Amino acid sequence: MNESIGCAVFGRWRLLDERSRTLRRGLFCVRRRRAFSCKMIRTYEEALARSFHNVGVRLEEGVCRSMTARDFLCITKPGLVGSGVATTAGAFCMGSPDMFRWLAFFAVVLGMAAVAAASCVISSYFCCGIDTSKSRIVWRRSRVIPLPVAAWYATALYAVGFVLLIWQVNIWAAVLGAVGALLYTMAYGYVKRRSHWGTFVGALSGATLPLAGYVAATGQFDAGAWLVFTAMFAWQMPHFYAIGIFRREEYRAAHIPVLPSVRGLPRVVWEMRAYGLLFVVTCYLLAHLGYAGFMFGLAMIALGLYWLQPMFSPSWRAQTEDIARLVFQRSLCALGGFSFFLTMSHVLL
Repeated sequence: MNESIGCAVFGRWRLLDERSRTLRRGLFCVRRRRAFSCKMIRTYEEALARSFHNVGVRLEEGVCRSMTARDFLCITKPGLVGSGVATTAGAFCMGSPDMFRWLAFFAVVLGMAAVAAASCVISSYFCCGIDTSKSRIVWRRSRVIPLPVAAWYATALYAVGFVLLIWQVNIWAAVLGAVGALLYTMAYGYVKRRSHWGTFVGALSGATLPLAGYVAATGQFDAGAWLVFTAMFAWQMPHFYAIGIFRREEYRAAHIPVLPSVRGLPRVVWEMRAYGLLFVVTCYLLAHLGYAGFMFGLAMIALGLYWLQPMFSPSWRAQTEDIARLVFQRSLCALGGFSFFLTMSHVLL
């Protein structure tokens, strides 16, 4: 009897001891996991703080820092606005061969810059859910600036731009500014999330800038106006297709359909070549029909062929991203030459 009781007690003690060891091991594992999790969380928070610091945003106790002038400048996308305004100035100079109106020139340049900047501010808030490397800095700047402040900022820019265009230029320049703004903020902002045709719509919006510059100088929509519009539209398509190729994975991660991801590389290369040739032919026609000088035509044919050379490269399959980056870099040279030689078209003959 005593022996059986002792065995029962010993068995119960052994069972409790095993459960205790199991519990201690479990608690030890939980503590290790908790320590590892805390370490990972601290590492993630430090990396997040560094990334926000790199783009100028500091998180202090969960609150973003105060707004600065740099934030307001960044959400206007100054690089995009500057390239468009340069073509506006060039088209105005091309349309003013005899009598140059300096007041109208500065009014159309500043007015279109203000309208384009306001449209970019609105676009920055349409793109708040898109966090690709292309728009990450602008996206975080838009988080620093509250939406009501940005709305008043865009409204003020629109007011300044349209007042300058209507008061010192003409009504057609203001109408073209409004059309470009609607295309960029409404049509492009909607289409680019749903279809690869967003590039096409965005190019239409960008091409209204030099068209407005030419119409501001001449007051009419003649063949020169539509040739300038076509040249700027044709330049934008290979430029943005090249960006879509070497940033294809980023666009795919952000769920933005671009032609390289939707239709594949052969279709994109074919379209890039077609639009590049259209750009060169349009520049030649501007010189041939007398809207721009002889030096403009000669220089743009040379720059256009320089830009087209990588598009017709047989190494697209083997060096896709490298060639796309080369096309992108040379497109900037072509745009700079286009703006400069348009401006000097009646000086250089």
